[in-house]
Amino acid sequence: MLQDANAVDPWTRTIDLLSLPAGVRPVIDEAVDWARHRTLTEKCSSRWGPFVRVVDRPSALTVTLDWRDSTKCCYREQLWVAGRARVSGRCAMSGAPILPGDDIFRPRPARPAPRNVSAMVLAAAVDAYVACETLYGPRGVQCNDSEVALAVAEPLVKDLREA
Repeated sequence: MLQDANAVDPWTRTIDLLSLPAGVRPVIDEAVDWARHRTLTEKCSSRWGPFVRVVDRPSALTVTLDWRDSTKCCYREQLWVAGRARVSGRCAMSGAPILPGDDIFRPRPARPAPRNVSAMVLAAAVDAYVACETLYGPRGVQCNDSEVALAVAEPLVKDLREA
């Protein structure tokens, strides 16, 4: 834990660099192992997913979502349309796997294309979230990702038991 006790906090370093006069070039004291840094970043970034919340369900074929992703974009009240998955992927809301042919929602086509154009949300995850909001209140305070993921996985488990 104390192996990097002499390392400078990145935030402090950033503030110090911003405080330098315009003509002064900073000197980097320590060598950075970029391969190690990149590997750690890639490992951590796979766990960072977007925050997705259902705002409204205007019709059976559309849903309005709040999409917040610190690495790509932030869309408030983005309209998503129903469709079928053409490729496999992962649900941005529940983390459940998506297979070709699954009922999904995707961002409505627009120009320019939104940064999250390749994202998909399972229709079952949206239904589970809406049901959870109905039970626990309009803001869905108790509707966390694990409850939505469980609600999406439950029908799959029941189907496997029946088969």
